[in-house]
Amino acid sequence: MNIIMHIRNRILLLLLLLTAATGMSAQEERDITVVTDSFRMPGTLTLPKVADNSGSRKFPCVILVHGSGPNDRDETIGPNKPFRDLALGLAERGIAVIRYDKRTFVYRAKSVPTGRDIDYDVETVDDALSAVSLAKSIPEISADSIYVLGHSMGGMLAPRIAERSGQLAGIIILSGTARTMADIIVGQYEYLTSLPGVPDAAKQQVEEIKKQVANLKKIDTADFDGSIPLPLGLPRSYWLFDANYNAVNTAAKLKIPIYILQGERDYQVTMDDYRKWQEGLSSNKNVSFKTYPTLNHILQEGNGMSTPQEYIKASKVPDYVTDDIASFVHGRM
Repeated sequence: MNIIMHIRNRILLLLLLLTAATGMSAQEERDITVVTDSFRMPGTLTLPKVADNSGSRKFPCVILVHGSGPNDRDETIGPNKPFRDLALGLAERGIAVIRYDKRTFVYRAKSVPTGRDIDYDVETVDDALSAVSLAKSIPEISADSIYVLGHSMGGMLAPRIAERSGQLAGIIILSGTARTMADIIVGQYEYLTSLPGVPDAAKQQVEEIKKQVANLKKIDTADFDGSIPLPLGLPRSYWLFDANYNAVNTAAKLKIPIYILQGERDYQVTMDDYRKWQEGLSSNKNVSFKTYPTLNHILQEGNGMSTPQEYIKASKVPDYVTDDIASFVHGRM
């Protein structure tokens, strides 16, 4: 980031602090629509609310990309809305944010275009690229300072989004999967069934998942058993993409800044994933790493083993996480 941009960002941050001190709102929100072919995903643009006497406001922008499943724009889980927290917090720190309802949230079973099969590109990547194009067209956004922040599966796919775009200023991988989804689900099921009070029937399901995943790894070989269901009811196209995509190797080819953040109490995307990112990227000078000892998968603070019950307790994304992301985007790391 050049010195002029750095100075500009410091001035914007100072103006934001002065705005907060006078009790004025530090952000404004606007309805947007992310469009990919015939698919229209409603979303929200969150902008810093800063008086600029020049009449021109240009902010760096972060595009938030969801984890697996049909997530809304806030990535709502119980009473928690981590993407909304990040959007408002980053806007307070001088950064525009785009978040949108995921295609599978809006269209459900009708999410796949005619002539295509469901895979990571259809589910996530294509729409993230459309969001990048939208960001470049918004007058308040600096077109050369657009970042993607991917959470969970979105973090796994952030390198692919960057690779296909070729126009990003950087990516933030937040609790991003470094292993295949097939390996992830086995670990998650094993962890959940190890918790106290889990019925035996649930433990039997783990064995079935293990059987399905073991068979999946033989796909396209003579040993594959077509009578065994594919995991999670997802089709062959999805699992072939999963098997052939390597997030760490894709990230290693990128020259843009990469920031990898991980909660140490996360049971969904674990420290094993974080170590894989480190093993593959620690020698790359464009990559930075940080872990948070008390945080779980959705950035809630706590102690001891994380459990799904934590997700039903309201908990805001800690300011120090937002501070770290803002520092990366503003080039202060």
